[in-house]
Amino acid sequence: MKRKDLFGDKQTQYTIRKLSVGVASVATGVCIFLHSPQVFAEEVSASPANTAIAESNINQVDNQQSTNLKDDINSNSETVVTPSDMPDTKQLVSDETDTQKGVTEPDKATSLLEENKGPVSDKNTLDLKVAPSTLQNTPDKTSQAIGAPSPTLKVANQAPRIENGYFRLHLKELPQGHPVESTGLWIWGDVDQPSSNWPNGAIPMTDAKKDDYGYYVDFKLSEKQRKQISFLINNKAGTNLSGDHHIPLLRPEMNEVWIDEKYGIHTYQPLKEGYVRINYLSSSSNYDHLSAWLFKDVATPSTTWPDGSNFVNQGLYGRYIDVSLKTNAKEIGFLILDESKTGDAVKVQPNDYVFRDLANHNQIFVKDKDPKVYNNPYYIDQVQLKDAQQIDLTSIQASFTTLDGVDKTEILKELKVTDKNQNAIQISDITLDTSKSLLIIKGDFNPKQGHFNISYNGNNVMTRQSWEFKDQLYAYSGNLGAVLNQDGSKVEASLWSPSADSVTMIIYDKDNQNRVVATTPLVKNNKGVWQTILDTKLGIKNYTGYYYLYEIKRGKDKVKILDPYAKSLAEWDSNTVNDDIKTAKAAFVNPSQLGPQNLSFAKIANFKGRQDAVIYEAHVRDFTSDRSLDGKLKNQFGTFAAFSEKLDYLQKLGVTHIQLLPVLSYFYVNEMDKSRSTAYTSSDNNYNWGYDPQSYFALSGMYSEKPKDPSARIAELKQLIHDIHKRGMGVILDVVYNHTAKTYLFEDIEPNYYHFMNEDGSPRESFGGGRLGTTHAMSRRVLVDSIKYLTSEFKVDGFRFDMMGDHDAAAIELAYKEAKAINPNMIMIGEGWRTFQGDQGQPVKPADQDWMKSTDTVGVFSDDIRNSLKSGFPNEGTPAFITGGPQSLQGIFKNIKAQPGNFEADSPGDVVQYIAAHDNLTLHDVIAKSINKDPKVAEEEIHRRLRLGNVMILTSQGIAFIHSGQEYGRTKRLLNPDYMTKVSDDKLPNKATLIEAVKEYPYFIHDSYDSSDAINHFDWAAATDNNKHPISTKTQAYTAGLITLRRSTDAFRKLSKAEIDREVSLITEVGQGDIKEKDLVIAYQTIDSKGDIYAVFVNADSKARNVLLGEKYKHLLKGQVIVDADQAGIKPISTPRGVHFEKDSLLIDPLTAIVIKVGKVAPSPKEELQADYPKTQSFKESKTVEKVNRIANKTSITPVVSKKADSYLTNEANLPKTGDKSSKILSVVGISILASLLALVGLSLKRNRHLK
Repeated sequence: MKRKDLFGDKQTQYTIRKLSVGVASVATGVCIFLHSPQVFAEEVSASPANTAIAESNINQVDNQQSTNLKDDINSNSETVVTPSDMPDTKQLVSDETDTQKGVTEPDKATSLLEENKGPVSDKNTLDLKVAPSTLQNTPDKTSQAIGAPSPTLKVANQAPRIENGYFRLHLKELPQGHPVESTGLWIWGDVDQPSSNWPNGAIPMTDAKKDDYGYYVDFKLSEKQRKQISFLINNKAGTNLSGDHHIPLLRPEMNEVWIDEKYGIHTYQPLKEGYVRINYLSSSSNYDHLSAWLFKDVATPSTTWPDGSNFVNQGLYGRYIDVSLKTNAKEIGFLILDESKTGDAVKVQPNDYVFRDLANHNQIFVKDKDPKVYNNPYYIDQVQLKDAQQIDLTSIQASFTTLDGVDKTEILKELKVTDKNQNAIQISDITLDTSKSLLIIKGDFNPKQGHFNISYNGNNVMTRQSWEFKDQLYAYSGNLGAVLNQDGSKVEASLWSPSADSVTMIIYDKDNQNRVVATTPLVKNNKGVWQTILDTKLGIKNYTGYYYLYEIKRGKDKVKILDPYAKSLAEWDSNTVNDDIKTAKAAFVNPSQLGPQNLSFAKIANFKGRQDAVIYEAHVRDFTSDRSLDGKLKNQFGTFAAFSEKLDYLQKLGVTHIQLLPVLSYFYVNEMDKSRSTAYTSSDNNYNWGYDPQSYFALSGMYSEKPKDPSARIAELKQLIHDIHKRGMGVILDVVYNHTAKTYLFEDIEPNYYHFMNEDGSPRESFGGGRLGTTHAMSRRVLVDSIKYLTSEFKVDGFRFDMMGDHDAAAIELAYKEAKAINPNMIMIGEGWRTFQGDQGQPVKPADQDWMKSTDTVGVFSDDIRNSLKSGFPNEGTPAFITGGPQSLQGIFKNIKAQPGNFEADSPGDVVQYIAAHDNLTLHDVIAKSINKDPKVAEEEIHRRLRLGNVMILTSQGIAFIHSGQEYGRTKRLLNPDYMTKVSDDKLPNKATLIEAVKEYPYFIHDSYDSSDAINHFDWAAATDNNKHPISTKTQAYTAGLITLRRSTDAFRKLSKAEIDREVSLITEVGQGDIKEKDLVIAYQTIDSKGDIYAVFVNADSKARNVLLGEKYKHLLKGQVIVDADQAGIKPISTPRGVHFEKDSLLIDPLTAIVIKVGKVAPSPKEELQADYPKTQSFKESKTVEKVNRIANKTSITPVVSKKADSYLTNEANLPKTGDKSSKILSVVGISILASLLALVGLSLKRNRHLK
């Protein structure tokens, strides 16, 4: 899976094909708007009398303003303030020497609003009624700030009023580098019509209008509920360009937000940097003599009391002034003054206003005598109760938006706790943590009294039990799920759901999964486990094959849920999801009775540990979906059974383990449709990689011959595993615990528990589903129990964890230990990207790359070697080592030694060495992209580069990993007539990568999880038909030879870092000959436990390169070539191609890899090598040239004339005149030497015979 850009990729990243609504807590969203940990009105002189007055006025203004603001915003008046209404600036500022500096003039204020230059549409309507008395020609103490830019008078170009029931979303700008024609706004949540049909169902941004701020889009809100709306910006290729964003609707009348260039959400139009706007609203609409006294981080503080800055600018929220700030301002302080009064009465209210969140807000709002500063025009208090959770028997933790500016006494006045019967619970004490905005409430909170209600200042929240408290009370180690006995007559069922009020099992007919045949209640024990025993009393003699769901009731709510421990499921179609039934139905099965009864673990030749693995990643459907197999398969293509029919190919290839992409039940699929998708399309196909899990125990029916039979899929996978084991290979399952397909899959079972959580208890989400919270006892059980079940029941030999960095290390370590106790040869690998989020505010050690220095149990993929050799996320397609991009030789060598540069690995088995996997472009396609050449004309070059990559991976230390088809050059080209040539950005195919040099069919699909079989199939002709595909089959045979070589010796499979540092060395030292620090040629040597020496030479340059050996490596000149430009294996090659032995060096042809083996005993006799062999042509030369090679081995030195097939190269240079073509002199010399040697050998043999 790809990192998200988080990663994200998998961030990254992988994206589920049907975009799911990310359900986020509204309270959390409100916190995003309101969270201002340093925002408060500082009460420096409040008296009880003043407090009483303030409370009275607050209530009065709240009641009045709630109505006024709603009416004003929805006003039909086109405008309130027009240029003709504005008084002459010269009249407003009577004497420049009497001005208060640091505040903008009324005619300059509008220009402080952020705007985009360019064409704009209709003028906006200022929908706020203002009394005529608010604009008077009186002297004003306002002017622009000294040193501030001089704004010019500009009446904002505004948009028309918003229709009732609609919402307006303003966007400062669109994602850079993406034309507006290719982008769209995807919306969901409380909207009338959520977007659907990803990605084309987005609102086209070409339909957006523009105003002085940027773009804006209006859409209708839901009439049922208006709490939150969500959005993202995508493109026609299906990329989420902006990430998901959630907008809480603070008030029913809220109908507009502004999104800045960083996707910050504002309830007002943001100002330019360096200013803050103070909005003051008078319920009486009387602003006569009102001014602001400024202090703290303002550019020019007020100086002559009480001569403040007058409120003369008319705005949407009353009157305002724009204040210039100091550089890096942190806070602003001010008072509202009525200059018509004297003494303390000049203060409208006696307290200092202090606002300390200038980093996130540049408009603030105050009203009448309310002592609070608000960061939104809806006057939502920043001190808001958000959430509460019980953390033990005597403590409740309440979360607030902020606790700044309030003390213990003030909180106790408003804080109340009641039980489920509304009885007051005495509060014994409270503790404030203002840094975290948390309040600890102490009292007697017995869980038997139910959930407690917390109220503060008009806000009420129901407490939830924290996951830690639930673990303390309810952690359970007994059996879970539905256990069917041998004859099917009895079922023991258990479900963990402590918060449920009742649980009922609904049983469905085995022949019709939609027909209910029985229901039965479950009984709760003291650990929150609901249990029942089914027998023949329900009228069912044998429960085998019947289906069931659980119905959970909490209060007035009911929900049907899938048993998370179900061992099989009914046939599933995600298109049938509705509000009542949102999951597949569980099935009663007895797995132990199904499949081959002699199933055992794999016995793999010479496999002693994880470093011995050569893993082959395959998708079950892809492996047999090729149309050329029609009529040749006994079983339905794309099934476990069909996969078994092609296993001989993988056995011959030589891999040790077959890693299957997820086979457990996934969500987005129709298992009833088994047809092949023959059209070349990259979206809306009934195809899935499986990274949207629905169950962690039950298999998908997509790969079963009989998806309607819940027992068949179990038997069929067991048979496949048995067939793989018979051929001496192991099975690794790809598992996806890092996120589910839908958050409700576990949230409905037990809310606020199964997932990692935000501070407010809402689940943390990823790719549309919840992040399984494996630090929580029962969530960890799901992971560990399912791993144990799959290992013991299916006899699997390993697991690959998707986005493993999302998990805590302790959970993965435990899973490994439990699985290894069952299968001693267990191997576990995972994506160790640094993506861990966990529970908010509760960091633990994640199972990521950084963990490798602390464990020797699980290995992680090395993105460092991937990116160095062929490029990868986020720069896939840029030149790297095998595609002409010089790289640090030390960096590559360390990667070859399983010592990557971006994490510390204390054992080679910690590192999975790979350059291709299911994510991203195939290796073939990324090479074509990187060198920007059309495979039609550069196929030979692409394959030579591909072979270099396979050589380097298969001769590196650590765990070797190849992607299915990597051995022959698999491609995922989009051969769709609609995309025969390059199309405009608004018509881009989903998940497509363009190769500019390709004139016909220039698009190649990366991340093909929603593509058709035509794109995804394994091409059997390309892999096996030598006549039709001589280049790709040559690469396939070459890769098989490399695997044979790797498995024949421990030279490339060392056990420890110490061994590697001692016995693996770099031949191509910088400065030796023409070797540079960053180069395209590398050579390294490794010695196996028998003392045999192996040297690998890789020339990724476009010209021949000479590698000096020196005294240290001169022994290699006497070795045997076992891998050359054309073939690979363990046998000496009598006439190697692509290498030329010289006196003290090797000359390697362009795009060529060589492996030389030197046996423990040095070869004899000792030969003298000729020094002046003819040089080879550069990679850019194209003529076929005969060269003389000289190969030294144990028995003879044979001059070889080899033809180099360079017809795929461009004609750019001719060969030099020296040593080209055939040399008569060299031929004579060679023949003479050969004759002399043969004579010497003859004499030696004759002498030996005489001695005998």
